Amino acid sequence: MVITIRPARPDDAPGVRYVGTVSWPATYGSDKGAAYVMSGLDQFWNAEAIGSAIQAGNIYVADSEQGIVGMVHVEELGADMVMWKLYVLPDHQLHGIGRLLVGAAKSHAGAHGKELVTEYDPSNERVRGFYLREGFEATASLWPGSDARWLRWTGVADQ
Repeated sequence: MVITIRPARPDDAPGVRYVGTVSWPATYGSDKGAAYVMSGLDQFWNAEAIGSAIQAGNIYVADSEQGIVGMVHVEELGADMVMWKLYVLPDHQLHGIGRLLVGAAKSHAGAHGKELVTEYDPSNERVRGFYLREGFEATASLWPGSDARWLRWTGVADQ
């Protein structure tokens, strides 16, 4: 399968939202429950939120002959770039697509001369290990009082 990582276009919005509607339940459903998943989909994956992020140039997609199979959402947060969303359709995971999308996020941050931060749920050791392999290191929380764990990539000079 040939994967192309590229900035999302407005006509990609349904595909990006599809990645969310499939990935969120698979990622959070068994641990957080249906109410959490539905609230997150309503808040973070609605047409307006995704459309605005695409218009701002903050979403990159993994495109294949099957359509969009993954996405990453990166935007400015103070002195940093933050990677809010990184999702790959469950059937396409473990094929290097996440790594390619993180590469796009790193390049985006590097082009702006910023470090890249991201968060993860502390119960998700698989995600933590992935980010550590990608060169992220533990950092202080950007949201005091949150249960999320934060990681920072400082390799701007490497880009």
